[in-house]
Amino acid sequence: MVELLVVIGIVLILMGFVITIGGKVSKQAREVTERNAARQSLIAWTSYALDHNGDLLPGYRSGLEAMTPDGELISSSTIGVAGNRYPWRLAPYLGYNFDVLYVNEQNEFLEELRINDYPSYVYTVATFPSLGINSTWLGGDEIDGCFNPALTNLLGNFYCSSMSQIRNPQLMTVFASARGNSSPNGSGSTIEGYFKVASPAFSSRRWESEYDPNDSTSFGNISGRWDGRSVISRVDGSVDALTTEELDDMRLWADRADSKDWKLAP
Repeated sequence: MVELLVVIGIVLILMGFVITIGGKVSKQAREVTERNAARQSLIAWTSYALDHNGDLLPGYRSGLEAMTPDGELISSSTIGVAGNRYPWRLAPYLGYNFDVLYVNEQNEFLEELRINDYPSYVYTVATFPSLGINSTWLGGDEIDGCFNPALTNLLGNFYCSSMSQIRNPQLMTVFASARGNSSPNGSGSTIEGYFKVASPAFSSRRWESEYDPNDSTSFGNISGRWDGRSVISRVDGSVDALTTEELDDMRLWADRADSKDWKLAP
């Protein structure tokens, strides 16, 4: 009986090791999947620029046409704001394969909507991709005034609208692991995915002093879901995973930034 109990104890300990190791391997596999998604998204983003004489995909802008795979305007299937965001405008360069933009658990969530609620699916495609785009500094974001002549006259061409304007492609973040909230006003549960990520600062500081796992806006919708790290892709084609602290550096976001704490000023 004693020997049997010893054997059972050993088996339970070994099972604990197997479960722990299996969990780590599974998480590493999901991170690799997201790294591949970041790489493929970057290829599509670059292909858009090549197809538009070097002009970058606008990060967030209204008035641009976005189509479903069937050739219907997005606005006919859901609210027009969905077409302002990058996923549906990048979709043709992905062959409308949203497995690239929605990976791991997010992919299962999206597929269920596609089958059961197509209008919600169209809207969700535009809202909660696994990777958010650096919309302010690459391509421009109208919410930050990037397409406002009065602001650009005052501050100059502060964002990059074409590939030729990018001086530090080895630094510039294009896509990053993102998170949002289930409610538009920022309340509700946190969702691992959002269409854009905001830099630590603009004309003033935008991030909080510390990363809050329960507040998606605390670090500009950046998600540190990989043990405190976020998968990013850069203009030069590189893909990496940086800690939220490492990403708190404006040189990784704005091409004009010359210091970690840089802010936009006239």
